[in-house]
Parts: sequence; C-alpha cells; structure tokens
Amino acid sequence: MDAHDVSSQHVDLLNKFKKTLEEAKKRQGERPNDRKPPEYAYMRFMMSMRPVGQNKPGYFIHTSFIAPAYPPCTTPVADLKHITIDELLLETHHRGRYILLRCITPPNRMTAIMVLAEDKNKDVVSLQMYQQENEETRPATDIADTGIILLVKEPYYKMMSDGEYGLRADHLSDIVQLKSSDDRIPSDWQPRVIEVEVSAEELKLKGNLAMKEGKFWESIAIYSDALAQPTSADEADTIKRNRSLAFLRTKQFDAALSDTGFSNFGENASEKAMFRAGEALYHLGRFDECYNVLAMLCRLYPLNVLARASLDRAKSRLKEQKTGEFDFKLLQAEAKKLRPPHLDHATYIGPIEVRQTASKGRGLFVTKDVKAGDLLLCEKAFAHCYAPEESDAKKAGESTISILMNTETNTAFMGTQADLLTSIAQKMYHNPSVSSAFMDLYHGDYKGVDMTVVDQTPIVDTFQVERTIAFNSFGCPLSSINSQQKVRDHKEEPDSAFHSTGIWTQSSYINHSCTSNTRRSFIGDMMIIRATCDIKKDTELSFWYRCPIKGDATDAQKKFENWEFECACSICSDNKSTAPPVLRKREMLRKSIETAFKVTSLGSGALKRIERLVGELNQTYSQPADKVPRRLVWDPQLALAQAYASQNQSRNCIVAAGKILTGLGFLISGTDSPQTPFSIERWGMLQDYLVEAFVLLRNIFLMNKAVENSKKAGEYARTVYRMVVGEDATFESVWGLGGTLIYFHVQLSSLE
Repeated sequence: MDAHDVSSQHVDLLNKFKKTLEEAKKRQGERPNDRKPPEYAYMRFMMSMRPVGQNKPGYFIHTSFIAPAYPPCTTPVADLKHITIDELLLETHHRGRYILLRCITPPNRMTAIMVLAEDKNKDVVSLQMYQQENEETRPATDIADTGIILLVKEPYYKMMSDGEYGLRADHLSDIVQLKSSDDRIPSDWQPRVIEVEVSAEELKLKGNLAMKEGKFWESIAIYSDALAQPTSADEADTIKRNRSLAFLRTKQFDAALSDTGFSNFGENASEKAMFRAGEALYHLGRFDECYNVLAMLCRLYPLNVLARASLDRAKSRLKEQKTGEFDFKLLQAEAKKLRPPHLDHATYIGPIEVRQTASKGRGLFVTKDVKAGDLLLCEKAFAHCYAPEESDAKKAGESTISILMNTETNTAFMGTQADLLTSIAQKMYHNPSVSSAFMDLYHGDYKGVDMTVVDQTPIVDTFQVERTIAFNSFGCPLSSINSQQKVRDHKEEPDSAFHSTGIWTQSSYINHSCTSNTRRSFIGDMMIIRATCDIKKDTELSFWYRCPIKGDATDAQKKFENWEFECACSICSDNKSTAPPVLRKREMLRKSIETAFKVTSLGSGALKRIERLVGELNQTYSQPADKVPRRLVWDPQLALAQAYASQNQSRNCIVAAGKILTGLGFLISGTDSPQTPFSIERWGMLQDYLVEAFVLLRNIFLMNKAVENSKKAGEYARTVYRMVVGEDATFESVWGLGGTLIYFHVQLSSLE
C-alpha cells in the first residue's frame, strides 16, 4: 500500500528480461560444450570485482529481478546424490542432487554475493547467492571466500544476464558451508597441515578472543567446535553462555535464548545466563517472559545495575503493550534522530480481532464500540527498510534507489522492497519462532513447501516471502507529521515519500475501501491505526490502499489488480455507473475552477463565478454526499473558504467551510452563521486538509466572538490531526494556538 509502483515506466525492461528468460528456456536440459576455460573465467571474474565501500558519491539505481519461482530443497543432504559441474544441465533444477564447490576467488557483493568456485575435477562455475546478510551485518568473506567449501543443494544451473553460465541459489537453506573436518570434502581439499587436537577450554579462549575482535560469526563457529569436544557440564554451560552473547550480537535470538538454559532457571541460575535470556526475550517481543526473568535476576542479584535498567525498559514495553499509552512526543523525537528510524517500543493491539469476512478473505473487526480518533492499533514493524530522506541522502553524499522486478507478475516496485525481501528471509531463517505471524499472511495462489526444517536448518521459501511482501507491504514516510507540515505549507509530497517499506502483520489484515473507517499513520517503523468515525461493535475495519482523493478512479482500479481485487465502494461504484459524458464534464469544470482561481485579484464577481462552477460540479453527482463523498469538490470549497476569510466575509467563509464537510459526507450543524451551535453529527470521509479547514473555522468563529464554536472547531481540528498524524501531542507545534488567523492558498488536486 502506497508502495511506489513503477511497472508502467519499466514495461520495456520487464519485457526484455522476459524475452531473455524465454530464450534461455529454449536451451533447457542442454549440457553446454562452450564453457569458458578456468583461466579465462578467473580473469573475467576478477576484472568484474567491485570493492565493497568504494562507490563514488552520486546517484545509483539498483535493479533486481525475481527468478522464476522454485521451491527450496526439502530433502536431507544424506539422501542427495553428488553431481559435478560437467554434468549440469542448463535451466535445470537438479532435484535429488548436490554439488561440492571450493571458492577460488574473493566474493563480489552486488545484489547477490557472487564467487567463482571449482569442483573436484577443477572445472569452475560462477555461484550467485541471494538473500544473504548485508555487509554491515556479516562480511561477504564470512560467507564465501577463497578456500571456503560450499555444498549447494539441488543446484539451479542457468544462463546469467551476461550470457555466461552459472549457479543461482535463492533459498538460504540451499547453501551449506562445510567445516574443514567434514568427511564429504575430497582428500586433496583437506588441510595439508596436520591439525593438533585442541581442548574445549583452548577453543573457548579462542572464541573469546574472536568476540573481543568483533568477529561474532567466527566466534559462534569456534564455540560450537568447543562444545563438540569432551567437556564437563559446567564447562559446556559456560561455553553456551559465551555463545549466547555471540548469537545476540548477530540477532539470532532464538539460538541465544536456547543457549542460556531458559526456561529452567532456579535459585542458583547464572547471572549472565538470565541477563542474556532477558535480552533475547526482549528482542523477540516476549515482554511478559522478559519481565519475569529480569525481575528474578534483580531479586537474586540486587547489585546488577544493568539488570535493573533492563527491567525498567521491559516494564515500559509491557505498559505500552497492555494499555496503548505511548509518549508520542518521544516517539517523534526518536524518529527524527534515529537512522534507520527503528524505535524501541512495543505493539499495542486494541479492541480488534481477525475474522473471516463474507467475500474478502480475512479482515480486522472491532470487538466493541469505538469513537472517532480512538487508538485501535499501534504496531511495531515486523520488518522495515528505510530509504533516506532527501536531506539524509545529501549528508551521506549519495542516493541509492532500488527497483525490484517480477516478470511472472509483471510488477516493478521502486524503493526498498528488495532489501525488505532479504531482511525478512534473514529474520525468519535466524529466528523461526517469529515466522508464523508473517507466514500466515495472504500470499495469493503461491503454494509454498510444507516442511519448515531440514537437517536441523530452518527452511525459508524466498518466493513465498516475495509474494507475501507484494500483497502486504506498506510504503511509509519517516513520520506522518512531515506530511501534515507539507499540508500546512501547501507543498507537494515528493516522489520519494514512500520509498521506505515495511511489513506490519496485524495491519495487513485490514481490507481496502475508499470510504474507509480508519486511517494509518507512521512514526519511524511504528504504524498507528485510529478510527476516523464512530464504529459499532463487530464492524469490519478498512482503510484505503491508494488515496482516492488524487488521480483518476479508473486508474486506481488498475492499481488494485496488484492485490487481486476490484473496489466496490460507493465512490468506485458511482464512478463506474456514471456516464462518460458526465465524467468529462466533471473534468472540464475542474479545469475551469483551477483557471478561475489563477486570477490575480479574486473580487466578489470572481468568487461568485467560482461558486457557480462549484455548484455545477456538485450537480454532476446524483447520489447524496453522505452516500457517495464528492472527492472532486472539497478542495475548491476549501479555496473558496480561504478566499472569503481573506476578505473578512465571515459568514460566507463559514458556509463554504461547511460545504467542504458536507461534500465529504459529514452530517453537521452550525455552519450557516457564527452564532449557530457548531457540531458534527456524523463523521464523513477523512482528508488531510480537514485539519486546516477546522483551524480556519476555529479562527473565524473566534474573530466573531463565537467562543464555544471556536473551541469546538479547535477540538475537531485536534481530532483530525490525531487521525492523520497518529497523535495530537505535536498539534500545537504544527498548527499553533490563539486567535491569529492563518491563510493559505490551496492547490487543487490535479486529475491524472
């Protein structure tokens, strides 16, 4: 939702790649006889190397293509048969086979980690490994470097984009890095130096040194080797505690928790083990259990200052989780400061639950009556990838835009979806306990594998992850307060506004409607859902996937095809049933109104003409506005209200402002004169500029000494602000208080 869909702009590139795939498929099953000699392949690979971190400042576009979907290997390695490079067939997944490769070059990291490797016959092949950790998290040399031996399960041999042949591995579990002692390794690949047997204690010390040097992945391997040696129970516990810290540093929280001995802590439990268990539970979002462990730790070891601080932090998260009470000013400050803006806060799930709908699959329903502006959900992202704002990119000296293309679905998305794919695959691979929330989301007709573990290794189906992202990811700004500031200043939202993307698993169950009853907003990687009207118990929640205010309704329906549905809300149904000549008349009237507002001096005659044109635009709608909100009328009405305010025509301003609301389906009273009591009887369609409309009414009422009406309009302004920004703690800082009248010139939404 709000992801930057660039499919139409990249049709040629999608078609070109499709053609490449079709040409390659013609050679399916062929055993190529024109493979390049090892010396040539080595020279070519080394010449293509791009050193990590040596990009020159500038503007970069990274394009990633999703391969034709195929399932991960679910067969244990022991049941696979060996194959060599010269036996590989083009465009073939060699089911039931595995290949052993020794890396003969350093890795080259681009979209994938690439390395040139040889088999036991000295034949060479290029290997591309996707969804691997990024360089900051784990150096590519940890994964594939000269001398490292890899076992590739059910190898996929194909023509690469450069016309050469190579192996592509999309699933993390399809690559196994072998230890030098593995008996499957050919004898001539074994170390020539006779290894001296090392004790568990010596290995533990070696692992400790690697930890001090920040080599966390290496330390995990060393500690694991230590545990394979004869040890006492106490020695093993110590090594596991050390390894648990390495697991925490590499965000493998499931493994870290397991190494601490949780949940069998007694009165003699280790201080370090309990503290690390608390850390793992915290990062897994298991705040109840985290609090209990840390409370026990503080009782047993009262002098542990860090434990007390961690307990207070867990207590804060529990309060947020159970009450929905957040310090939103703090959240805004954190989002402004942190890069990426990943906030340390809990998810609050309000009076809502997932249920089956009559025709739209699963949806989210309220379990009690709620009021307009009420908090329904404040959700921490399952995964979030941040695209730097323009100011951040300038500071960094470069800007990188990614485009993720899928030729099977004919879609292309600009932003961070390629990074999101890797992030989620890694998260579920290293922490299987959190996978179910994501895997339960809708993923179309893609059929994933049933198995979740093979050879004690988690299976993550990359293509199911990609399809789930396609249906459930949200484009998101750094903070919705920025959008409201642009509304206040009448600045257009830049194209880069929604290049950041994320997955929020609870929010993903909310279905679309242009006439929605909730609104989502963002602060960093927190999504906030609030009711935009009074909602009765057992009502299904909805918000729009694409804003219906802007653009052509027919074009919007095409966008909905990405989510495999057709919107049947009152706005879309009315547009569909409206005769083409009427739609053309609306467009003509909109253009006439835009032209009329460009007049240098808006005298009473010009305003009367604009009022007449707006009246004609209103008459093109046959249904009442409380049934079909008039999305093309609200902004000229707001511009009229502003114009009347600038000429001190208070009554005309109030009437025009009232028409903004009635055009959006509100039922109101009190906008015929300053003295009539003002109130909303039923909320209508939410629009960001309504904050400005209510601020305008607040100030006009105050100028006319209608204090109660001014107070009421101010309350409504704050409520709408809370809906569109997610909180109202920053309302005064954006819109101000007092009686000063604020005038703006509204820019009419253009028809696309």
